[in-house]
Amino acid sequence: AGDLKRFLNRHYAFDMMASLGIFVMSFSYRKGVPQEADLVFDTRFLKNPFYVEDLRPLMGTDKLVGEFIEKDESFPQFFNNLKRLLEPLIPRFEAEGKKYLTIGLGCTGGHHRSVFVAERVAEWLKTISKKVEINHRELASDS
Repeated sequence: AGDLKRFLNRHYAFDMMASLGIFVMSFSYRKGVPQEADLVFDTRFLKNPFYVEDLRPLMGTDKLVGEFIEKDESFPQFFNNLKRLLEPLIPRFEAEGKKYLTIGLGCTGGHHRSVFVAERVAEWLKTISKKVEINHRELASDS
């Protein structure tokens, strides 16, 4: 498949230098893992804001939810390890001719932990890649 891509790009002037498009998606495991995800990471080990009455109606995009998740003693190491895993993979996906990469982050309900971590991952990815988009599947389906 890689040889075919190189042949088509060379002979039909497709843009080989186009950078990899990265899609970061949060989701709920209850509604299933997204089929389009190339890489999936589980955030259900982090403390769940759902069980804090004041945080339950909020989303992972809300400051108070983010502060709660960042206080989890497991969060800093998890996030740093996730960055260390992803950083060398992205250029390898590009070198293999992939045009897009979808990273899924899941939690139980898809409203708090996965949303917050997806936002942080997308924010970080924008510092090393030009094309990053984010989608919160359950937040989009709730509206």
